[in-house]
Amino acid sequence: MKKLIILCLCFITFYVMNHEVKGTTYHHFETIEVLDGKLLEDFTDKEYKSYYKEVDQRKFMGWRIHKVHTNEKVTFTSETLFSYYNDGYTPIDYSYKLSRKETSKFAVSATGSIGLTSAKDGKGFKNNLTGNLKLSVDYQEAKEDSETIDIKLKVDPGTQVDLYIYGEGKITNGVAARYVFFIRADRGGFEVFIVTTQYQRLEKRKI
Repeated sequence: MKKLIILCLCFITFYVMNHEVKGTTYHHFETIEVLDGKLLEDFTDKEYKSYYKEVDQRKFMGWRIHKVHTNEKVTFTSETLFSYYNDGYTPIDYSYKLSRKETSKFAVSATGSIGLTSAKDGKGFKNNLTGNLKLSVDYQEAKEDSETIDIKLKVDPGTQVDLYIYGEGKITNGVAARYVFFIRADRGGFEVFIVTTQYQRLEKRKI
């Protein structure tokens, strides 16, 4: 019986250490550019191996954290609201009714066995990794705004007009490992994305 219990504990430990959890990413953005650095999803296996060396020294209890990028500036296009091209010979009067929509101000992503909290518990990482990262941020859920705006413009021949949501934000990412009685329970990558500003941008260009 004792051997069976030990075997079960070993199996559970192995499962926890190797079970991968994929978190949210930013695939819903049309474009996202990190000005100096890279996103978690772009880390290579070689980079992970190098970063993990910083958190593989065992400790009695808690997290070891290695931040690769801290508050790196990013720019993004979250959604193209409309795109219209006039391929005729005369100007066209175009009208568009916009229902304003906001993007979530705060998002997290994880790889490896680092877990994410459920939506009802608020956004963050499990086992108090969020608190250990010492992030002080306010965030709000994505929501539909009831305000509507009527946009009227003239589209000249050979001209394309694009209206899209442009924004800027900050990325903090890296790797972390959690230990319980000197046993590594979780290890993986983490990323926190914070929107600092966003607005509708109208572009008119010759094609």
